[in-house]
Amino acid sequence: MNDEGNDVFSGSVNSQPQMVNVQPAGTMMYVEKSQLPQIIGILVMIYGGYGLLGSTSGLLGLAFPEAGAGIPTWIIVGQTITGLIISAATGYAGFLIFSYKKKGIWISLIAIACGWISSTIWTLLSSDYVEQNITSQEGGENLTWISDIMVGSSAICGFICTGICGIIVLMPLFFSNHGME
Repeated sequence: MNDEGNDVFSGSVNSQPQMVNVQPAGTMMYVEKSQLPQIIGILVMIYGGYGLLGSTSGLLGLAFPEAGAGIPTWIIVGQTITGLIISAATGYAGFLIFSYKKKGIWISLIAIACGWISSTIWTLLSSDYVEQNITSQEGGENLTWISDIMVGSSAICGFICTGICGIIVLMPLFFSNHGME
């Protein structure tokens, strides 16, 4: 025999309801995620795409050596390879930012800083060849300072642009409802 069917509830019915320690339900408010990380992510992906196009266009110096200002092949190939790597990392970081991943912001900042450093280094390495090309032309003996200005302006302007890009990439973190993970 099964005792389950014979269960009887016993007790008395009380007209006064008993209070149980239950917290009152608060107001549920739905807060929508900010769209700013998606916008910034798209902009970072576009920036990475332009970097990929710019890096591959550097190979035109190999196809047309007379337009390369006497810069050796190893510098052109090195610039292209580092540009492709940094641009691919920037594009991937943009996708992560678009997907509300905070890791994308940090990867993007690192890629932008590495881009500035590598650009400054490659400009410094190629400036001697540009200077040789300038001095080999008629009346170019007095223009040797151009390569120094080229390196300095690349470093300073690149630093300013890197700072502005860094602030733009960090913008989603400035808002309280950014939704980044």
